[in-house]
Amino acid sequence: MTLKKFISLFFPFIFLFFVDVSFSENKIDTEIFGSPPLISRVSVSPSGNKIALFANLEDGSSTIFVRDLQNNKLIPVVNSDNKFMKLRSFSWFNEEIILAKVWFSEKMRRTMLDNFGLLKINADGSGFESLFQKKHFKKLYRPPLYQDRIIDWLEDDPDHILVNISTTIDRYPDVVKVNVHKRELSLAKRAKTQVGSWKTDRFGRVRIGRAYNPDKEKENSVLFYDLQSKKWRTVLEFAEFSEDEINILGFGEDANEVWFLAYEDGRKAVFRADFSHNDLQPKLVFADPLRDVQGGLRYKKGSKDPIGIYFWDENNRLITWDKESFEFEKSVYDRFPDKEVYFISESKDGNRYVIFVENSSTPGVFYLGDKTLGTFDLISEAYPSLRNVTLPAKEVIYYQARDGLEIEAYLTMPQNKNTNLPTIIFPHGGPIAADSKQGFDYWTSFFANRGYAVLQMNFRGSTGYGYDFMKAGLGKWGLEMQYDVEDATKWIINEGIADPDRICIVGGSYGGYAALMGVATSDLYRCAVSFAGVTDLGQLLKNSRMFSNGKMVRQMIGDNRSKLMKTSPVTLANQIIAPVLLVHGEDDSRVPIKHAKVMKEAMQKAGVNFTYIQQENSDHFLTLKANRLQFFKETEKFLAEHLNN
Repeated sequence: MTLKKFISLFFPFIFLFFVDVSFSENKIDTEIFGSPPLISRVSVSPSGNKIALFANLEDGSSTIFVRDLQNNKLIPVVNSDNKFMKLRSFSWFNEEIILAKVWFSEKMRRTMLDNFGLLKINADGSGFESLFQKKHFKKLYRPPLYQDRIIDWLEDDPDHILVNISTTIDRYPDVVKVNVHKRELSLAKRAKTQVGSWKTDRFGRVRIGRAYNPDKEKENSVLFYDLQSKKWRTVLEFAEFSEDEINILGFGEDANEVWFLAYEDGRKAVFRADFSHNDLQPKLVFADPLRDVQGGLRYKKGSKDPIGIYFWDENNRLITWDKESFEFEKSVYDRFPDKEVYFISESKDGNRYVIFVENSSTPGVFYLGDKTLGTFDLISEAYPSLRNVTLPAKEVIYYQARDGLEIEAYLTMPQNKNTNLPTIIFPHGGPIAADSKQGFDYWTSFFANRGYAVLQMNFRGSTGYGYDFMKAGLGKWGLEMQYDVEDATKWIINEGIADPDRICIVGGSYGGYAALMGVATSDLYRCAVSFAGVTDLGQLLKNSRMFSNGKMVRQMIGDNRSKLMKTSPVTLANQIIAPVLLVHGEDDSRVPIKHAKVMKEAMQKAGVNFTYIQQENSDHFLTLKANRLQFFKETEKFLAEHLNN
């Protein structure tokens, strides 16, 4: 199946317009929240004379545009209708070429799998082509699923990049050196059994391999290439979900010194160590006293050493060690008080740069900065339709779970109302993930605009709160993790914020599972909305055996089938007395549509009052505008009916 069948340079006359906000007693049109942001990414070219924009258009398609800043000419360079092949992101390779990541889901042996590719796009709009060709994979049973894992942009090499991709054996990746202009490959590092990913040092040499062997007690190992002995050796081994776990970040000027994340006093912190020594002696670089440090290393042009890490402090400012970079970033932060500023891209000389500015009550805005001129020029708003609209902000709250564990949560209140409110309990997906106070959240903004209080909780097992908090969630699906959600509901009732007779639990993915479990095991909720929710833990366990991470799934959810049945919504359907809205995408590769179908059948047999919607061309992320808008409209109608709002 060729890319050109689904992504085309030639498409009908397109207007870059947006829907006007319509108000009815401060009620914003559902289509605003049910549409992806008009502009979701902007990147400045190496020269600083062009910008590329990722636009989501009114017809549901996505387009990458290039604007020449010297003549202000805007041209489309590639477009996708998002029904099969979807544009994900892009980066400038040089002034004339953009590399874009694309993905699609496709059935293989009755299993929906994600496929990821790279497009080479001419920035003048003259054409595009897949970076990899069929001939590159003639030794394989089928082309690899992952063709977009660029591990080194080789900044000093104008022709090549390094990519993690299978070309010699099916299961494990090589590192190949790709001539982007000619689309030719050469082997930089041959695949090694059990090694799933490779990393290079700052000089473009493959130096680190990450291996995973589920048959070993310590499944994970880190391989290091010693420049002096010219041999690979295992330097670290650790078990999944153990306190010995580390995450390799990268290298600096010293070719033997490796930077990594590891636990320090129960929280992840940044360390560095000389891996050429048999006895590693890690040196602490940075730790946060309250949170796990997360994110990758940051570098600046002309320097091999990291200048900081993509981790934000309590004031939502990047952790930066380089003094010059710190002062520059501070000057930008100071221009946007009470806002969150994200540095997106910069020209090769660092003079022109793109920032994205937002907060939880204000949709984001892209600006083009110029260091020499000291200016900020507006590029685009992410949601132009919400211009000059201030939405409710999130507030951080804390509550105690029934066993005394403190849980952080985020409360969003409708404007000018604070008691006896219809309420949405909104657990996050993952579940090894976390919600945040920062950033514009179109889900919570939509609910709050409709008059609902919204409570999001980072239940045990969520990331960022240390090792013990993460481990407390292992094997606790439907148990302690679910109790944390219930206890959040009781908190908001006891505070007088929620009307106890008008509470609905809503979620997607794991959050969808928690929503269904909520109405199956508690009488706190008057209704439930599940999008792409897991419904059968036994099926989840069974499916995991097809993949290399099956052991990790068993550790996350457990492997006692009797216990899994007791914590699966599909086997508890006869306990559900509240109405349910069940929505699932046919092309969902993360949680297969089978989960929704068996839940539908179980609720039918149990006589549950439910609405079932199976979305065509829909994935796990509501990528297609038609699917997202349908979900929001159906959810709005469902909530209004059952919460009398």
